[in-house]
Amino acid sequence: MRLLRYRVRPFQARAGLAAGVVAGFTSFVSHAGGPPVAVFLLAQGLSKTVYQATTVLVFWAINLFKFVPYAFLGIFTAQTLLADLVLAPVALLGAWLGVRAHRLVPEGLFFGITYVALTLTGLRLIWVAVA
Repeated sequence: MRLLRYRVRPFQARAGLAAGVVAGFTSFVSHAGGPPVAVFLLAQGLSKTVYQATTVLVFWAINLFKFVPYAFLGIFTAQTLLADLVLAPVALLGAWLGVRAHRLVPEGLFFGITYVALTLTGLRLIWVAVA
C-alpha cells in the first residue's frame, strides 16, 4: 500500500488536452477511452469524489460528441433504441449501486482498485491487440 501513497507531479494542461483527444478517439473507435483519462486524472492527486465526478463528466462529454457521428453511421436503429429502453432501468440501478459503493469504499482502497483495474485493462488491450 505504500506505493499507492506515491504521487507523481501533476501533468500540465497540454497533457490534459492530449489525454482528452486520445480518450475521445479511442472511445469512438473501440470504447477504450478510460485508460488515457485514468492515467491523466490519477496523476492530479484528486480526492476520490473529485476523481469520480471528473470521470463522469469527461465521458458524458465524449459520449455527447460521439452521438452525431454514430447517428450518421446508422448505429441507432429501432432495435438498438428498444434495447436502450429495456436496459435503462439496469443502468439506473448500476448508477445507484455505484454511488452507494463510492460512499462505502475508503479512499485508499478506491485508488488501489483503480490502479489494479487500469493495469488489467491495459494488459487486456495489449493481449487483444497482439493475439
